[in-house]
Amino acid sequence: MHSDRKNFGGRLWKAVDKVGKLFSKAPFIFTACTAVIVVLIVEMLSRHSVWQGFVFLFTHPVRYITNVMIVLATLSLSFLFKKRSFFVVFISVVWLAFGIVNFTILGYRPTPFGIIDIQLLPSVFTIINMYMDSWQIILLIVGAAAVIAGLAFLLMKVPSAKIVWKKTLIFIAVSFALASGLFLLVASTGNYAESMDDNTDIAKAYRDYGFAYCFCTGVVDKGIDEPEEYSKENVDRVVDSLGDVSEPQLKPDIIMVQLESFFDVGYLDDVTYSENPTPVFTSLKEEYSTGFLTVPSVGAGTANTEFEVLSGMSLGFFGMGEYPYKTILKEQACETVATDLAQIGYASHAIHNNTGTFYDRNTVFAQLGFDTFTSIEYMQDVEYNPIGWAKDSVLTGEILAALDSTPGQDLVFTITVQGHGKYQRGEDTDEAEMEDTTWEEDPDDGRAFAFYISQLRETDQFIGELIDALEERGEPAVLVLYGDHLPNFSIGSEQLENGDVFETEYVIWDNLGLEKEDRDLHAYQLSSWVMERLGISQGILCRYHQQWDGSESDDYWYGLGLLEYDMLYGEFYCYGGTNPYTASNISMGVKPITIENIRVEEDGVYITGNNFTEFSVVAFDSELQDTEYIDGDTLFVEGEPPDDGMYVSVAQVTDRAIVLSESDGIIYKEKTE
Repeated sequence: MHSDRKNFGGRLWKAVDKVGKLFSKAPFIFTACTAVIVVLIVEMLSRHSVWQGFVFLFTHPVRYITNVMIVLATLSLSFLFKKRSFFVVFISVVWLAFGIVNFTILGYRPTPFGIIDIQLLPSVFTIINMYMDSWQIILLIVGAAAVIAGLAFLLMKVPSAKIVWKKTLIFIAVSFALASGLFLLVASTGNYAESMDDNTDIAKAYRDYGFAYCFCTGVVDKGIDEPEEYSKENVDRVVDSLGDVSEPQLKPDIIMVQLESFFDVGYLDDVTYSENPTPVFTSLKEEYSTGFLTVPSVGAGTANTEFEVLSGMSLGFFGMGEYPYKTILKEQACETVATDLAQIGYASHAIHNNTGTFYDRNTVFAQLGFDTFTSIEYMQDVEYNPIGWAKDSVLTGEILAALDSTPGQDLVFTITVQGHGKYQRGEDTDEAEMEDTTWEEDPDDGRAFAFYISQLRETDQFIGELIDALEERGEPAVLVLYGDHLPNFSIGSEQLENGDVFETEYVIWDNLGLEKEDRDLHAYQLSSWVMERLGISQGILCRYHQQWDGSESDDYWYGLGLLEYDMLYGEFYCYGGTNPYTASNISMGVKPITIENIRVEEDGVYITGNNFTEFSVVAFDSELQDTEYIDGDTLFVEGEPPDDGMYVSVAQVTDRAIVLSESDGIIYKEKTE
C-alpha cells in the first residue's frame, strides 16, 4: 500500500513536471490557454451545466473572450515573480474557487456570487450552520486545507525562473489593455443595460455576460455615477418644485413590518393547499389598502429591500449587486423615514429577531436615524423553528414595548426572520411541519416547500396576534406589512399569476378609518405612500415621490437619480450645501438592563437584576466571564467572586463574541465579618 501511494505520488509529480516544462517553453501561450480553460470551467459551474458552458462559448464569443482576457490579465501578474508557474496555478485556483463558491451559492439562492459577498463574510459565518450540516462544514474545511497544503507543496517544488522584465511588462500591459478595452466595449454595446434593468436581475446578467465580467463589474461599479448636468441649479430646480411642507393631518403610531420571504402562495400555478396558509393576510387585503410591491431582489437581499423602503431611494442607480449597508452607509448618514418623522416629534425604533450585527445593522441603523435597535440579543423567551431561526411570535411583545417606551408617537420598523431559508427537505423533515400540498417537481423540494408553508402560516398567525394587540392597546396606529422578497425556490415568473418574481405584496392596516385605496408600488415608494395617506410630507424624497404620484417617466427617473447622487455622493445642494444628518446616538434595546445585587455563594456568584437574556454575559472590570443564564432576573458565574472594588456589569454579546452594549454596573464590595 505504501508503495502504491509512493508510485502515485511519483506519477503525479512527473505529470506536474511535464506541465512545468511545457510552461517554460511557451509561458505566454500556456498562460493564455490556462485562461481559456479556467473561464470555461467557471462558466460550467456558474450554469450548473457542462453543455451550457460550451453554449456560452459558441453563442457569445466576444463576451467569452472578454472573460478570458479578464482572467488572463490577472494571470499575467504571475510573471512578476520568479516562481511564476506557481502563481499561475494559484491565481487559477482562486478563479476556480470563485466558480465553486458561485456553484454552491446558486444552490441556496438565485443571486450569483459577487464581491459584496466577500464583504458579507462576517455575517455569513453567523448563519452557515443554517445552510450546511456539520459534516459538510468539516468537508469544506478539510478541502480548503488540502488545497492550501497542495499549493504550499507546489511553491516549494517549482523551480524559479529569470524575470525578463521587458517581455513581462509588455505582456502585462497588453493583457490589461485588451481586458479593459473589451470590458468597456461590452459594457457600451449589446443589451447589457437591458439585462441589468434596475440592477435587479443580476442572475440574468451573469448568464448573459459571464462570471468574470460581472464579478469585476461589481468590483469597479460602486455607488452612484454623477448624473449628466449635475449642478446646484438643476438640484434646486427639482427641490423648489416640491412645494412647502404641509401640516400633518394625522399622527398615529406607525409600525412597519418587513416579512421575511413572505408572499401569497396562491399566486403559484400547479400547487394546491388543504387550506389557505395565510388567512389573516388574505382577509386584510380584502379590507385595507394593498397592492403589489416591486422589490430589488429574489430569494435573498433582505437589507436592500429594507434600504429602499426606509430611504425612498432606488437601488437601480447603485452598482451591480451593491448593498449600501456595506458601502456608503458605513461612513455617512442619510435622510430616511425615521429622520423625516423625527421632524414632527416621532421617536423611531428598529426591531429584528436575529443577531444585531447581521448586515452591520447595529451601526447602520444609527446612520439611518433610529433612536433604538432591539435585536435578538435583547429578547426574552425566544422560540426557534427546526432550522434555528427565531420564531416571529416574540416580536409582538417587542413592538408593544417599543411603543410604550416613549410618551409620544413612534415609528417601529420591524424585520422578521422565521420564514428564512434554508428550508428543511428530505426524509428527515419533521412530519409535524408538513402541510397537505402537491408538488410536481422533486419530492425533496416538495417537502421543503411544505416546511416553508408551515413557517408562513405561523408568521400569518403572528400578524393576527399583533393586530389584536394593537386593537387592545387602543392608540391610533397604522400597520404596514410587506414581503421583502420571494422565498428561495426555483420559481419563475411564468409560474406566477402576477407574472413577476420581483413582486411581493403589501397591506396597510389601520384603526383610523382610512379609505381603502389599492396601488402597485416600488419598495422605494412605499413609505412616501403611507405618509401621503396620513397627510405627512416631511422629507425631500418623501415629497418627491408624492409629487410624481407613482409616475415612472424619464423626468421622474432623472430627478430621482439627481437627488440620490446629491444626498449621498454629491455636494448636498438639496440641503443648502451641508448634510444635515449625522449618526444618531442609538441605544440597543428599549428595556434597561440593570444589576440590583451581587450574591456570592459556595458554588459561585449570582447576579440579580432586570431584563437579562440568554445573550447576557457578566463582566468584571469589562472582562467577560463564563456566564450561565438562569432567568430574566438572574445570571450565574461559576468560580471565584470579583475582587474588592471591581466594576461588575452585564454585556449583551452576540454568538460571535461581539459586545453590542454594556449595562451600568455596580462596584463590588467584599463583605467583612
